[in-house]
Amino acid sequence: MSVVVTRTQRRSVLALAALVVLVGAVALNVSDRDSLTDRGRAGSERELPTAEFALFEGGAASFAAFEGKPLVVNFWASWCPACVNELPEFQEAHERIGEEVTFIGVAVRDPRRASEALAGEVGLTYTLADDPNGDLFRSLDLIAMPSTLFISPDGEVQEVFAGQLTGEALQERVDRLRERS
Repeated sequence: MSVVVTRTQRRSVLALAALVVLVGAVALNVSDRDSLTDRGRAGSERELPTAEFALFEGGAASFAAFEGKPLVVNFWASWCPACVNELPEFQEAHERIGEEVTFIGVAVRDPRRASEALAGEVGLTYTLADDPNGDLFRSLDLIAMPSTLFISPDGEVQEVFAGQLTGEALQERVDRLRERS
């Protein structure tokens, strides 16, 4: 007995297979995002690297130089649409609470001219750093752009958020960080 599969049946099977793969990828992405967000909560084993990173204003710094106040570190790039969308929210938060919380923006694998141009266009006034090869980004086991770290005054990573933050979501996380400090 021979089975004949029509072109329409073949397309239907392929479409169904593609749908299954897509649903699986979305489920995995949601699961990964949740685990990435929770991975940096209190009690985590994540440690900040001790290596120095270049500052836009010149010179270099390490995370240890910013201990003593809560720290928000946002990894972004001019080529990342979600990053570009959230940068004004970080600037607004910095303007509101910059005396109580230190903000650092780290441009990842971005030509310095492009990141400086975007920073000027948005009007970023907080500390900006450069990670031209993504070494700092990788050393923190980050995989999504943008990614934001929320760090206690003693240098403990409290939370890692992978993805774009709205102003409201950023404020909620900063408030939690300040409460724990």
